[in-house]
Amino acid sequence: MNAHWHQELTHRWQQVQAMPSTEHPPSPCLSVCVMNPVNNECHGCLRTLDEIARWGSASASEQHAIWRRLGAQLESGPP
Repeated sequence: MNAHWHQELTHRWQQVQAMPSTEHPPSPCLSVCVMNPVNNECHGCLRTLDEIARWGSASASEQHAIWRRLGAQLESGPP
């Protein structure tokens, strides 16, 4: 993940944190869509293929859980 993508995703994470957990949050997708073969996560949004595939049918609670995982990763620092 490059610094620009990290900054954009961090900004989105901050917006999601302010949302009620009953509302569907926006997708973390940054339209990068390149999978990292080492950790099986997208270079842009940090989601796994399973998380990407489930996103559209996931409940608001499940989407927020994905965002919390991404947020923890983002808060550990830039790449």
